[in-house]
Amino acid sequence: MTTWNLTQMQRHLLICNGATCMGAGAEEVTQQIRDEIRKNRLDELIHTSRTRCNGRCKDKCVVIDYPKGTWYSVQHEETARDIVHEEVKEDAIIYSMEHGVRKRSEDRIKGIEKYKKGNGPMKKAVLFVGHGSRLEAGNIEVREFVGQMKEYIDSALLVETCFLEFASPNIEDGIQLCIEKGADEIHVIPIILLHAGHSKLHIPAEIEHAKEHFPDVRFTYGQTIGVHEEVFEILKTRLTEAGFDVDQKHEDTAILLIGRGGSDPYANGDFYKISRLLWEKLNVPIVESAFMGVTTPTVEDGMERCIKLGAKKIIMLPYFLFTGILMKRMNKMAEQYKASYPHISIDIAQYFGYHPKLRTVLIERMNQAINGTSTGMQDLENFRKYAEEHGYEHHHHHHHN
Repeated sequence: MTTWNLTQMQRHLLICNGATCMGAGAEEVTQQIRDEIRKNRLDELIHTSRTRCNGRCKDKCVVIDYPKGTWYSVQHEETARDIVHEEVKEDAIIYSMEHGVRKRSEDRIKGIEKYKKGNGPMKKAVLFVGHGSRLEAGNIEVREFVGQMKEYIDSALLVETCFLEFASPNIEDGIQLCIEKGADEIHVIPIILLHAGHSKLHIPAEIEHAKEHFPDVRFTYGQTIGVHEEVFEILKTRLTEAGFDVDQKHEDTAILLIGRGGSDPYANGDFYKISRLLWEKLNVPIVESAFMGVTTPTVEDGMERCIKLGAKKIIMLPYFLFTGILMKRMNKMAEQYKASYPHISIDIAQYFGYHPKLRTVLIERMNQAINGTSTGMQDLENFRKYAEEHGYEHHHHHHHN
């Protein structure tokens, strides 16, 4: 382990490396500050440390300068470098305490009270967590879907939406928003199809992180959609819309069910279970499974297998909640397959989207979290054990949507 000689140290800069600040460029800020210290040969006088969340996520990126106790909001490289010389413009100072004198006005430092019990009415909040997409249309669909659900949810509940990645607010900001609006109980509900890394590790990590900052707030966690009977009704609706009669026998038709794909073998196993159960509910000879990425069989593999098994008609059935980059790619694939296999009739069905049965499932998952019957609480316990054994860095994971 490193042991610095601190004899000449005069200042200690604490640079927030919490998830929100990291997403806003905290690593760049860290390097800019350290570079400025090096260039000016101040290494012995100014020590820097990365910290976990400093609790001022809205002021990202946050740097604290001790012993003066000045809190900075660093949004430009110029500010990062000016901190080293203590020449920061007034509007980047969140708060400063020198000799017990507050240097900034109350409106700038005001935030959530640390111990808010007894400070006014408290509320229960439901925080829906979407995956998030690089394609903004997908994020809009999630927000609108949650908006449509509100009329079916008790109006006394505060309902908010956040995202795992690629979109705002992230989970950390979503939790903070609920607390700012008076929540002392937050039910976190994932809008996620299969139980894998996001629901087992990433969301529980955010909840555990929030518990450290808000010990008076009660958190519960909902379970993913998983293998649910209503899902088959959604899939049957989408097949019907694609011109497939779910009540008739189809001797030469194959359904190619296409999922995102991931590295969790149990989630992939659940996907195969869903394919099998769908086959049981339809009168078709073939329901094949395929994945867009990470694992096999690929969509190309699935298509070839359907053809080898004698399919004259293939319906590509997306196992996706909302639109996104992968959905766009799948539509392009469908066009390419139509050109490559002119003797086969190839159609593509719609993703889940605004299906009322999806609302039914998510409200069920919400109620389970509220009444204490959700398996999500076991996920939090499993995550705590995992983190104790393996350690866990609190940061965001970026994938492919």
